Parts: sequence; C-alpha cells; structure tokens
Amino acid sequence: MRAWLLAFALLGATPADAGKLQPFTGDSLPAIQKQFAGRPFILTLWSLTCHHCVKELQTLGRLARHDRALPLVIVSTDSPAEAREIRAALQRFGLDHVDTWVFADAVPERLRYSIDPAWRGELPRSYLFDAAHGREAHSGLLGEARLKDWLKRQRAGK
Repeated sequence: MRAWLLAFALLGATPADAGKLQPFTGDSLPAIQKQFAGRPFILTLWSLTCHHCVKELQTLGRLARHDRALPLVIVSTDSPAEAREIRAALQRFGLDHVDTWVFADAVPERLRYSIDPAWRGELPRSYLFDAAHGREAHSGLLGEARLKDWLKRQRAGK
C-alpha cells in the first residue's frame, strides 16, 4: 500500500486535477457521482494492454475534440507505476484534459467489485450514467453513433 501512495505523491495528483491521474479506490465512484450530481456522464475503463481499448479511446478522443464539455471520466485499470505510459496514451488520443483515474489497489478485483459486482474485468468497459445516475453497462466497443445518440438524448433530458 505504501508503494501506491508514494507513486501518487510523486505524481502530485489531487482529486480536483482534471487531466492528472487520480487514485481510483473503493470510494472513488461515489465521489465521481457526487461530482456529477444531477448530470449524466460516461465512465470508461481501459488498459494499456487492451487492443480494443485503443479504438475506444480514439472514438472518445474524436468526441472530446468536438465537445470540450463531454461528460467523460476515464479510469485506467493499470497501476500507478505506469503513469507515464497512461498519460502518453491519453495525450495521443486528445484526452489529456479529461477527468482521469488509475486503479490504486494492489487487488484490482476489489475495485472492479466496487464499480459493478457483475463486472468480471473485460475491457473496454463503459457505463452510461443518466442524470439520475441510473446506469447502462457495456462491455466491448461503444460505437460513436451510439454515444452521440446517448449524449443527444441526455442533453434533451430524456
């Protein structure tokens, strides 16, 4: 545990720093939901070693370039030790300004369970939270058209 804390101390991450890696713990999802109180948001989980995640990040990067107010939270399931690589990947896809977290528990199963007890770790994994924070879980790639449609419906209040 001390190594995880040291890694974040070296990163200089604080919860208010969008674009910087924040430690994702068992209490992080409720904090994210509080931050988006009354507003919809997309929570997407990915890893540096996930081939399909690259495609998902490309899609999200395109959306974020056209919509700087995109309600997006990105969580890397990698470790804080890979912070440099995580930040480089996010920068490559134009997502370095997005609210970004990284798993900060030596037992990732605990974090997966805190997000969704039914999630078994497949990636990419996304959750579409409506304004009341009802959520729709999705494993695999989310198409750009589907995301745009979801965003349009959320912004219309439906």
